[in-house]
Amino acid sequence: MRTSLPVAAAVLVSIFGLVSGPTGCRSRDTVSIPAQPYDQCSDTARPSQIAKPIAEALASEKTASTGPVAVPKNILAISGGGQYAAYNAGLLVGWSESKTRPTFDVVTGISSGAIVAAYAFLGEKYDPNLQRFFTTVSDKDLFSYRPVVQLIRNGAIADPKKLIDLIERETGDQFFFDLKQAHAAGRRLFIGTMNVRTRRVTIWDVGAIACSQRAESREIVRKIFLAAGSIPGLLPSVKFEVEIGGVHYCEEHVDGGAASQTFIRLGPGAQQPALGATGWLKGSNLYSMAAGKLYAPQLEGKLGFLRRITSTISAALYALFRAELLGQYAFCATSGMKFHMIAIPEDAEAPKNSTTFDKVSMNKLFRLGYDSSRSGIRWRFTPPGAEPCEEESPRDHAASIRTVDDKR
Repeated sequence: MRTSLPVAAAVLVSIFGLVSGPTGCRSRDTVSIPAQPYDQCSDTARPSQIAKPIAEALASEKTASTGPVAVPKNILAISGGGQYAAYNAGLLVGWSESKTRPTFDVVTGISSGAIVAAYAFLGEKYDPNLQRFFTTVSDKDLFSYRPVVQLIRNGAIADPKKLIDLIERETGDQFFFDLKQAHAAGRRLFIGTMNVRTRRVTIWDVGAIACSQRAESREIVRKIFLAAGSIPGLLPSVKFEVEIGGVHYCEEHVDGGAASQTFIRLGPGAQQPALGATGWLKGSNLYSMAAGKLYAPQLEGKLGFLRRITSTISAALYALFRAELLGQYAFCATSGMKFHMIAIPEDAEAPKNSTTFDKVSMNKLFRLGYDSSRSGIRWRFTPPGAEPCEEESPRDHAASIRTVDDKR
């Protein structure tokens, strides 16, 4: 993983706990949100749509239990991945041209996948926006670097004003009109960010917020997209004021990629019908798109101090994504959904650094995705680790192994 100097500085300072930044919540940059359904306890106040059914089905003594089949749904999950999101943008545009792309009932996105998810959710008419965004935008269009001392003072090395302006231009009147229409039709767009203090992912029902009567609804939606793209240390956290039980809290949110690389939610009408039941989502489809490869590429050349740190972080994110894909596969197997997954091919040429938005690299990634889908996407139906050479074999006494005398 190749890392630019400003991003490397942000990573190092974050690792050693030096990034703090201002903590006050009362400011013109803060928007307030109601406690329900977005507070910290909302996910535990009701049964999980994802984990609970898997546990019940596995624990049930019934081996072939089925309940009433819900109306089939098409769910799209877009992963994070920095500039690799251009690959998913190309996949979606090519999928439209193949005339086989469905209307998605639910779309989820995290990190750079948030804007991809929004355009995918709003339909094929937004394909030109999707292509333009991921083939013409570069670093200089997203943020301006500031002196390294800003890491200590403000917890970020870059100014987010350009990104704020870009999000405002991309989410105009037509965007909000179409978002509200889709939500009113029963479809759902979920965006994930990370709460800095709890270090857990927060899921935002963006359509519900847009449809609220709150005067700040548009600003809240735009702040969610800003938080989704705010890499910790590179851009400042985004503050939301939350009221729970009459008490005001200040939440800080950033890019959620460290807490989750991909996730699914089901939307209304998809709850498990009965304890231990399986197959209640038969006929539904989950399409999971990876903004990157399944496995980190092998590192070449000298491994210095900074490269060892950043490559370890990268390895953890790859592993997190594969684990979450396995969870999605398990849920599909339990609920009866058909699992579809696609990632950048392991032998494809791809930039080594995901955090730099380079137009040349992004155009190549977009074309790679487009060419992979315009004649029909070749989906993978198995989870990570299921294909040949993906499972690591234990090394035993038969292996030719010798130690190296590393004199330090």
